Amino acid sequence: MGLKIGICGAAGGFSQAFVPLFQAHPAVDEVYLADLMADKLAEQAAMFGITKTFPSLDELCKSDCDAIALFTQRWKHAPQAVQALKAGKHVYSAVPAAVSLEELDELVKTVEETGLIYMLAETSYYRAQTTFCRDAFAAGKFGKFVYGEGQYHHDMAHFYRGYMRSNGDAWKRTASFPPMYYPTHSTAFILGVTFRRMTEVSCFGYVDDGPDGLFDPELSLWGNVFSNETALFRTSDGGMARVNEFRRTAHSMMDRMTLTGTHGCYQEQPREEGILSNVFTWLDFPEGYGTGDSIPYTQAHDLVKLRKKDHNDLCVFDRVVVTEENLGDLPKEYLGKTFLGVSPYQPWQQLPVEFADRKNGHEGTHVFLVNDFVRSVTQQKLPPNHVWQAARYNAPGIVAHESAKREGERLSIPDFGVPPADWATMDEVFPLQS
Repeated sequence: MGLKIGICGAAGGFSQAFVPLFQAHPAVDEVYLADLMADKLAEQAAMFGITKTFPSLDELCKSDCDAIALFTQRWKHAPQAVQALKAGKHVYSAVPAAVSLEELDELVKTVEETGLIYMLAETSYYRAQTTFCRDAFAAGKFGKFVYGEGQYHHDMAHFYRGYMRSNGDAWKRTASFPPMYYPTHSTAFILGVTFRRMTEVSCFGYVDDGPDGLFDPELSLWGNVFSNETALFRTSDGGMARVNEFRRTAHSMMDRMTLTGTHGCYQEQPREEGILSNVFTWLDFPEGYGTGDSIPYTQAHDLVKLRKKDHNDLCVFDRVVVTEENLGDLPKEYLGKTFLGVSPYQPWQQLPVEFADRKNGHEGTHVFLVNDFVRSVTQQKLPPNHVWQAARYNAPGIVAHESAKREGERLSIPDFGVPPADWATMDEVFPLQS
């Protein structure tokens, strides 16, 4: 028997990109939809040919679905995930995982108590540049981690319609969602490579006085005045990281990462039409260097060479066509198939052949998100973005916002631990480091 997946928040625009992928996955038998907005729910059900719908998460939790995918408002994810887990459902959650440390703690404990799969649908983990850096870091090409940058610039103008659709006349009250409560696109660029954690933070915020008045503390549900926040973190491996979360900026829709190690450095620079130029530089050490007196230090300058390679095709998420040259160990039925919206640097070979010619999004990540969640549930193994990794992505931003409210006071970030040693993981999952 295949899985039954319930999608909660089905009337939202974002969920529409995922319903067809869940329907197409060979391990999924049926997809249910749930939403509070009856008219929009009916429209979505008709659009996708879905017969089972539910008027609320409460009713969906009572159904026979095996897992629930949450595409609801960002501040509702943690309590809804806990509710679904306690109802015996595996959970796929849009970001962020939670908006408070208390919510994160309850979420982690609930996963531990129920033994069910929880996966955070964080896109940056699956982006081609993260995949490239993750593989290079694991191979030792970066050396030791020194510094990382992650940024997510997304202007408020892109959010108006979504907030209005979900919240009606009260939309302005929630549009001031603190930027650092939504840090995972940035933090995953770094922590999805090193698998360490952020331990301390100092953060500053930009007090917003935009003409829309959204960041009026008397209006904001969170009393939030900051539309832009910048944080500097200490990492558990002795390195440093900077994260920018901007919501009032002319440089809109810009995600970017930088990773610097003692031996290698990955950098991105914008080119024409928003395409990134990807450059990896590294120090080429001669054999025996640094192991004693085999190479005198006086010769180091002449022997250690700086190398550079441009990867300008890294973030071109056009398509991958399966040919005899790249078929590898895949079955012959993959020959001639086209996987849309992916980069050759992403692990497209993991995808089911049923995902060929399917619409994709968020820099080629949608197909990987759905496939990894379904695989993790069917295999009963932890996915890459399990709840402990999700806590590492989210806790730094929660504490950073508190630091910004205290004018940059340096604060400690709690550790939510690692998966129990006897919990099985998918082959692609890297172990978390202290």
